[in-house]
Amino acid sequence: MKNLYHYTPMLILTMLASVVMVLVQLLVFCNTMVFDTDYYVWTISDSGSDTALYNELNAYFSQLSKATGVPQEVYTKSLTKESVSVAAKRLAKMSLDYTFGRSNAKPVVQYDYTQFEKDVTDYIEKYSDANNIEKDSEYYSFIDNTIYVAEKKMDATFDIMMTQQLAESSIPSVTRRLVSSLNILMGVGILVLVGLICLMWYVDRHHPFDMPYWIGCILMCGSALLLIPTLYVRFTGYFDGLFMEEESVYYAITGALYGVTNRMILVNSIMFALGFVLLIFTQVIHVFRVKDAKASHDENDE
Repeated sequence: MKNLYHYTPMLILTMLASVVMVLVQLLVFCNTMVFDTDYYVWTISDSGSDTALYNELNAYFSQLSKATGVPQEVYTKSLTKESVSVAAKRLAKMSLDYTFGRSNAKPVVQYDYTQFEKDVTDYIEKYSDANNIEKDSEYYSFIDNTIYVAEKKMDATFDIMMTQQLAESSIPSVTRRLVSSLNILMGVGILVLVGLICLMWYVDRHHPFDMPYWIGCILMCGSALLLIPTLYVRFTGYFDGLFMEEESVYYAITGALYGVTNRMILVNSIMFALGFVLLIFTQVIHVFRVKDAKASHDENDE
C-alpha cells in the first residue's frame, strides 16, 4: 500500500466532497426523473397500470349494470384500453405540468364521452319503447343520473397516480418554487464540488499521482451512500408493502418508485466501479514509479 501525503486534510476534503456529490446527484435525479412529467407518463404504460385501470372500469360497470339494469356491454361498448390509457396519461401530464410550474392550466379530464352517452341513452330509449315505459321527468332523470354517476366514477379513476388531487392541493405552491430554482441549486452544488476537488489538488499539488486515489475515494464513498439504501429497497421489495385499494394506482406509484431506484442503482454502480478502478490505477502507478526509482538508483550506483 502506498503512503499518502497530507492524509488528514485530504481525508476531510474527500468526505466533504462525497457528501456534496450525493447532494448534486439527488438534484440531478430530481431534475431528470422526479420532476419530469414524461417519466410518469411512461411509467403508466410500463408498469401496466393503464391495463389494470381498464380492467377496474370493466369491473365497476359490471356492478353498475346490476344496479341500473343497463347491460355492462352498453357501458363498455365505447371503452377501449387505448382510450383509457390516453386519458389517464393526459390527466397525469396536465396535473404534473401544473404542479411543477410548467403550465398554468388547471388539470381537467380530457375524455370524449359523446359515444358513451349515446350508447347508454339509445339503450334506455329502446328498452323503454319496447316495454311501453312512459318518458316522464323521472325517466329523463334516470338517464341523466345514470350517465352522471358513471362519468363521475371514470373521471376519478383516470387520476391514476392521484396527480390531479396533488395539483388541487397546496403542494404546487412549494414545488413550483423548488423546480424553478433546481438548475441554480445544481449549478451551486457542482461549483462547490469542483471547488473542493481543486482545493484537494492544491493541498496535494506536489504529489499529483495521488489524485486518482482521492477521486476514486470520492466516487466510491459518494456512490455507496446511495447504493446501499437503494439496493436494500430494491432487493427486499420495500415498496411492495405499500397498500392501495386500486391495483392501477399501486402499479403506477410503485412502478415510478422502483424506476427511480433502478436508475440510481445503475448510475451508482458505475460510479463505484469507476472509483475502484481509479484506486487500483493509483496502486499500479505507484508500483511502476517505485520500480523506475529503484532502476535509476541502481544505475547511479554503477
